[in-house]
This record gives sequence, structure tokens and C-alpha cells, in this order.
Amino acid sequence: MKKIIYSLGVCLLAGHVNAQFVNSTDFYVSEGAVVSFNTDVVNEGKITNNGKVHFQKNFDNLSTINSTGVAVFDGNGTQVVKSRNELSFSQLVLDNDIRLETPVRINELVSFRRGVIETSTLNPLVFSADAKHSGASDFSHIKGVVKKEGNEAFEFPLGDGTNFRAFSVGRNNENQVLTASYLYKSPLNISGQVSESVEAINENEFWSLKSESLKGTAQLSVNSESGLEELVYLKRGIWDVLEDAKLSATTDLKNGTLFTSARSRNIKAEIGVYPNPTEGEFFLKLAGMNENESITVDITNQDGSTILHKEGLVKDLRNLYQLPGNLPATELTVRVLRQDNKSLVQKMILKK
Repeated sequence: MKKIIYSLGVCLLAGHVNAQFVNSTDFYVSEGAVVSFNTDVVNEGKITNNGKVHFQKNFDNLSTINSTGVAVFDGNGTQVVKSRNELSFSQLVLDNDIRLETPVRINELVSFRRGVIETSTLNPLVFSADAKHSGASDFSHIKGVVKKEGNEAFEFPLGDGTNFRAFSVGRNNENQVLTASYLYKSPLNISGQVSESVEAINENEFWSLKSESLKGTAQLSVNSESGLEELVYLKRGIWDVLEDAKLSATTDLKNGTLFTSARSRNIKAEIGVYPNPTEGEFFLKLAGMNENESITVDITNQDGSTILHKEGLVKDLRNLYQLPGNLPATELTVRVLRQDNKSLVQKMILKK
């Protein structure tokens, strides 16, 4: 078959036809050139775009496309984008609704003007390490799943198709792949259990964030419209306060963490023993913790040896204890280890 190369200096306008435009050749759009397709495009050859290409209907890539220029989606009805392999665009301009039926990678910039990009877990919009976006709003954003590579600060331009509900992550020391989504649904449908330290929870929406790295972390920032300025996350079926708004291995970021906005009761977790000093019998105070939280209680001597060790739920370990009768008068250390690997420490004096 004869190889045909289209080298365009200014502009090429595809004719108004009802059938598909099927490209089975090398189709080349030079820098400065503009091409507009107002019919479905099926690519069975190779498209090289160094200029600007307007897609106004569906696009089905069965072969190769190399777009270092600008791809504009500006049709009138929802446009479907398909491909046998992941599609890659340097710059994408969104001026209409599109639905991805393939993963699409952005290497430089997405310009949100009008319309929503509908994505899914299998077909996300992927931002490469240096890729950015601009113009996201209620009228133009991503409904579904977004991935971001690298370690730079990034705002996930998510929404529900009508409302723009983005959240941001801060710059990270480690490169990672983050996968985010947004749901306009009550988080209480996922779990109706709320930690005692939570005063109010956003009952209308929640987000999900997942890292492909075991050591992945994410410092979160959410623009709250409900007056709830803090964050809670789903921790073993309970919505609990997210300290420092940071997701990590302790919040199970590797498997995906659900979070939403909230207001805490500003209750500080603390422990205590009384009487103190004690002659051997004492009561352990456990405050500011959920009754069903699993903890470990250790009492150690000054040489580090363990005098007492207990594991269980807060409600069961908030109890009366008796030290061994053969202990001499000394200073002991009471340590409570919580699920987030943070410990609370209290000194206790044993007198005889």
C-alpha cells in the first residue's frame, strides 16, 4: 500500500460526512498546523501530531498516535475515546464531555474549559510526573478516577459531574503513584461508627486515595464547603480523626484510605494511674480513646524488665490491677501502645 504523509502548513478541515474517517496511513500534522475532524476517527495507521488536532466525535485508536502538540475535544455530544493501548497526549484541551474507554496519559497539561472527563478504575486519566492542569471548575473536571505519578504537590481535579470537589496533596520526598477518586455519597453508608473524638462528620461525600508504594505518604488538604475543617479516615470500620491530615502506612494508604471532612471534639488521648504512689493496687485510666480500640499495656521496671503485660480493648483494660507482691519500692513505667504505633507513658511510684 502506498505510504501517504499529510504535511499541513496552516489548516486541514475534514469534510462533513456521516461515515467514519479511517486513517490507515502515516498522518502527519506539522507544528503550527490545525486539523479538525467532525466525524468519528478510527486510526489504523500512525498519527503524528506536532500541531493542533480537534476531535469533534469519537476517537478509536487501533494502532499508533504520537501527540506532542495539542489535542482538543470540542464536540457537541459525549465523545468516546478508545484505544488498544494507553493513549498519551502532551496537551489536552477539554471543551466537551468525553468518556474514556482506555487509560489516557497526560505528559504536560490538561486545560479544563467546558465538559467533564468520565473515567474509571480500569480507564483512569494519568498525570505524568511533570504534568499539570488548569481551569478545573464545577463546569469542567474529572468524574471517576485520577492517577498522579511523581512527588510534586498536586490537586486532584475531581468532582461528581456537577460539583468540583478537589483535594490536594503536598510535595513528597518519595516518587509514587497515587490513585484518587471522589464519591458524592454519605460515608455513613460505608460505616456508621464514628470515634468518640469526632464531634461532626461530613455526611454527604468522601474521597479515596491509594499509593502503589508501601512507604507512600500524602499530606492532605481539602477545601471544605461545610465548615468542617478537619479530616477523618476509615480506621478498621470506624471514622477516626486523621492526625496532621497525613495518610501513610499506618492509615493503610497502600490498600486505599477513605477520608472526609469533619470536626473533632478536641479530646486528647491520655493515660493515668491512681492512687499514685501505690502500695501495689492501682486503677488504670484510659481517656480520649475509642472503647473498641485495641491497645497494649506494659509496665516495666527501671532496668527495662517487664512486670506486667496486657493486650486487649480499651473497655477491657480500663481496669483495676495488682502488682506482684515481691516487688521492692521503686519507680515503674506504664506504657500504652496504640494501633497507630504511638505510645502514652506515665510514671508510677511503688511504695512499701
